Amino acid sequence: KIPNALWANLIQERLSNVDCIKQGWILEGFPENQEQAWMLQSSGIIPRHVGKQQQVCVPAARSLWVLLSLAPEVYHTTFDWPSDLLVQQRLVIPGDLSEHETSKKLLEYHRNFPEVFQIYKKVLKSINADQPSMDV
Repeated sequence: KIPNALWANLIQERLSNVDCIKQGWILEGFPENQEQAWMLQSSGIIPRHVGKQQQVCVPAARSLWVLLSLAPEVYHTTFDWPSDLLVQQRLVIPGDLSEHETSKKLLEYHRNFPEVFQIYKKVLKSINADQPSMDV
């Protein structure tokens, strides 16, 4: 597990690059807890919007498939399935998405995020994640 201070430093370093400054940035899956959120803020990283996923469930998370390549791509069996048959044949189910692991991650999410949302309450947006990615 990577220490929170190291995460904050790595993210601060990356977000200081020209492409992030010009085009903006999205952090997915971070911060995971209140300490990480405070570290981001103390580093001067304050998002304009924070999304709260309303409907995340085990079956939806287990519908994800990954195309392993230099830049892995994630596909969803319902909302974002590739039309290219060659791409479909190369897809694999991520190893860390067992029902047990997914349930454990969701439990941790629901345990930690009320504190994180409290920090970002002025910029918090509620997002229904149970829909096509283009709509999200």
